[in-house]
Amino acid sequence: MKSQTRVVVIGGGIAGCSTLYHLTQEGWGDVVLVERNELTSGTTWHSAAQVTNFGMNQTMVGLKSHSIRLYKELAADSEYPINYHHGDGGIRLANTERVMEGYRHFASQAKGMGVDFEIIDAAECARRHPLITTDNLLGGLWDPLDGDIDPAQLCQALVRRARKAGAEVYRNTPVTGLTQHKDDSWTVHTAHGDIRCQIVVNACGYRVNEVGAMMGVHHPVASMEHQYFLTEPIAELEARETRVPLLRCPIDDFYSRQEKKGLLVGFYEQGCKTWGMDGIDPDFVNALCPNDVDRVMPVLENVFKRMPALEKVGIHTIVNGPITYSIDGAPLVGPIPGKRNAFCIIGLRAGLGEGGGHGWLLAQQIVHGEACYDTWVIDPRRFTGHANVELTALKAIEDYQNEFRFHFPHEHRPAGRPIKTTPLTPILAAEGAEFGVVNGWERLAYIKPSPEFHETHSFRFTEAFDVVASEVKAVQAGVGLTEVNGFNRIEVTGDGARDWLDTMFCGRIPRKAGKVGLGYLLNHHGNVKGEATLANLDEGTIWYGSAAASEFHDMDWLSAHLPRDGSVKLRSLTNDWTILVLAGPKSRDVLSVAARGDWSAEAFPWLSVRRAFVGIAPAVVMSVSYSGELAYEIHVPNAQLYAAYLALRKAGEAHGLRLFGSYAVESMRLEKGYRHWKADLVTEFTPFESGLARFVDLSKPAFVGKAALERMQAAGARRAFATMVLECTHAPAHPGDSITHEGRVIGTVTSAGWGHRVGKNIAMGFVEPDFAAVGSRVQVEVIGEPVAAQVVPGCLYDAENSQLRGANNAGSVPIAGPTDGRTLETTR
Repeated sequence: MKSQTRVVVIGGGIAGCSTLYHLTQEGWGDVVLVERNELTSGTTWHSAAQVTNFGMNQTMVGLKSHSIRLYKELAADSEYPINYHHGDGGIRLANTERVMEGYRHFASQAKGMGVDFEIIDAAECARRHPLITTDNLLGGLWDPLDGDIDPAQLCQALVRRARKAGAEVYRNTPVTGLTQHKDDSWTVHTAHGDIRCQIVVNACGYRVNEVGAMMGVHHPVASMEHQYFLTEPIAELEARETRVPLLRCPIDDFYSRQEKKGLLVGFYEQGCKTWGMDGIDPDFVNALCPNDVDRVMPVLENVFKRMPALEKVGIHTIVNGPITYSIDGAPLVGPIPGKRNAFCIIGLRAGLGEGGGHGWLLAQQIVHGEACYDTWVIDPRRFTGHANVELTALKAIEDYQNEFRFHFPHEHRPAGRPIKTTPLTPILAAEGAEFGVVNGWERLAYIKPSPEFHETHSFRFTEAFDVVASEVKAVQAGVGLTEVNGFNRIEVTGDGARDWLDTMFCGRIPRKAGKVGLGYLLNHHGNVKGEATLANLDEGTIWYGSAAASEFHDMDWLSAHLPRDGSVKLRSLTNDWTILVLAGPKSRDVLSVAARGDWSAEAFPWLSVRRAFVGIAPAVVMSVSYSGELAYEIHVPNAQLYAAYLALRKAGEAHGLRLFGSYAVESMRLEKGYRHWKADLVTEFTPFESGLARFVDLSKPAFVGKAALERMQAAGARRAFATMVLECTHAPAHPGDSITHEGRVIGTVTSAGWGHRVGKNIAMGFVEPDFAAVGSRVQVEVIGEPVAAQVVPGCLYDAENSQLRGANNAGSVPIAGPTDGRTLETTR
């Protein structure tokens, strides 16, 4: 056994085998895989092994498409062919128009990745799958490339190719410990000796946290027992020359695929069961859980109604084995938070179908620092300190119970809530707040007009439309208050702090005490890595602020680039402070009553920061705006948050202060053309392609990504960021929707919604450069249907920024609705 190598991959299931193979494909042959037993002896061996192209976002569609291409290539290898039933086709069933609309959106999203889905009615579903009835069936989504594969053969084929490229595999070699050294390299301790390596990868399936504990981390992954049946031969299938399509049914919580001349039928029962919560038997190898047929009987009864042929056939085999889930059901593939040179590829509940793509993207991250797609949707750092064992188990149960039910826009399911709150959460709830969830935080979405108010989540405009319009009007005409919790806040100190930050940002940064600036960080490929505000509180202290979801991501990035001499220190304040946002033309009047000091435009202009007291609460106040109105971010320690809130509410009484939420903020930021991290700002594009040229200063001597950015700029733009106005009023576009011209996909929507101040249906996204000019006519697919659209200037509201600088807000306040575009109110 080697004593030294470049990478050690721990785990011999689909995750580990795919990672090993793809590392060799990226040019790293000096890599090792260690497996405690035999390859595929965990979840992989009993997988139902379905290979679909369907994904909830474009990254997932892209990695699944890679899996399909790879598996086809492996199956066609004459030296070592594997069993892959490719192209049987698959149907996702639906019994409501809301679900069908979701399928139309997902079909549009997939089109942007070169994948063609088809929306079919109930009769066509039955024609393509003659075993099903059309009772309580409206239609479905057809995936022509759906199929299934042999798990063991797939993994052996990947390992075979990896070995040919120089990789080595050590079976029956359990890992007993992990030691990280001062140079960030690792020693992997095994039962057969130690291996020193630069990088370690946790690919340990349901034993993920056994290895995680060896490096002092816990991964938010839990296992669920999952059962499927294999039937005896079915006469209707024996009479067919071709295989029937796969089925996935959110109506009745089951799936099926053909297995020889019978069916494999799997169940996602509501009375489901976690597994391994109190530890896993070391001898649980190539093993299954005890059969529990009673648990799935309620589901099985509905399956019989959907496929009556099953009532007349015997059950050949019952399989009940563990599968892994993360908190949101998507895998964790990428850097392990808080660790250097440590990666994971875990939580792959659909590992066989997706594993080829996950290993592909992980290998790219390990070798090149980034993958060809932005991988945030599978990044392990998207969960932070709230991701404990109990929360993970509750969310795993919820995801299991809703396996084939996608999330609608703004839908936040109830399990594990609330996990992160502030002292204001119950206060806002008493005011009628509806909450969304941002990185675990309960964040105010809007104030319900009555206790009975309910929003029906949909891909169309919902009942919340008029509520949001009212909140926007209140902010634009007067003053509003909202809470923004969880905002990522890092205190940067040290004599070299400003010079160091200057090397991290691609543009100019504020150096004068009392000033605030916005800037962008690039990765080593010259693409956008992050967005942050820098606030110079005083000569010795800078606050770095960014999106709530970036808490672990940004800390890892900044820490990895710190000077080795200790001249710069980082301290997270994210979970200790909360922001109260005061916005609107009367916000200065309210702040002047609540806080001592001169808050005039001359004394405290736009992009200023100051320490102050709001009432009796200490605070840091910034004159910045995400709404486009005059606004103040009031950062308050959580212990004094309620006191500050009361002071602002009291001061606002004379000015008609209203509460507003994140829905209203989203509408207003779209009108201003402000970006959203990991929606409009992704690692696939440069700041020039992202429409952020004004934030780039190539005259700076050095910053991270500068050389790569100059090369990318010289090569020409691949895409351009554009804002569009849609000529429809029934629904917004949604992230992932295709932008087309004469039927050809030319781009993808990244953000969209109704602009209540301008009365327009707005979408933003990346398009081919030839279509980015203002005035260009394009089409945007809305719920799967093409809608005429026009490219417009990036800022549709107050392009001169007179409002946020504090100018008088004179004139009418148009609030246009989605029904006919008429002005609902024209005067204040």
